[in-house]
Amino acid sequence: MRFQKQTLLAGLFAIGLIATPLSAAYASYTYLHNEGEYSIELPDAPVGRTIWADQKEPIPFLEEPGKFGSIGEIATMRRTDPDTGDYFDVEITFLKADRPFLLGLTEEKLMGFLKEATKDTRLEAMKTTYSAGSDTLKWATMTGFSVDDKNTLLYNSTHFLTGFETVTLIKIKYTAENRAYTAMYKDLQSSIKFTGK
Repeated sequence: MRFQKQTLLAGLFAIGLIATPLSAAYASYTYLHNEGEYSIELPDAPVGRTIWADQKEPIPFLEEPGKFGSIGEIATMRRTDPDTGDYFDVEITFLKADRPFLLGLTEEKLMGFLKEATKDTRLEAMKTTYSAGSDTLKWATMTGFSVDDKNTLLYNSTHFLTGFETVTLIKIKYTAENRAYTAMYKDLQSSIKFTGK
């Protein structure tokens, strides 16, 4: 029963019957890690946590992470509408990666990483895309709808981006029926850029 509303709304979004306002300038903060290769425009500054080589928590995605010092960062941002409780979440995982690892990443592996990153979320109307640029540059995306514990319909978008020396995972989840957040998502998605080194 919970996914009937979701499936209906997914169909309406897909055929464009639910309109969203014209894109507005929601971004006020450019996120780009000092050693990163991808930037994204966020509405608010995120809170960052360093990923250390010797930390007790597992290091995601990398088969052989570095042995010393900082190897990445997890940055999170949440915007909440105080009147409705609607929310817009962004989580960015940035990791330094070596060339052999990046060269070995196939479409199948990237899709596996996306499934791992979204394993705690049951997605309906799921879609995936993949594209490969030159050398080690690749981009894989998984999108879909879910519901939270309050039966709120959420839109989920996860991007796995590889650079020449890094990987970046961008997870976005927001209240799907909030038109301002839908417009914000479109701005954020189109703002993701490869900056190179």
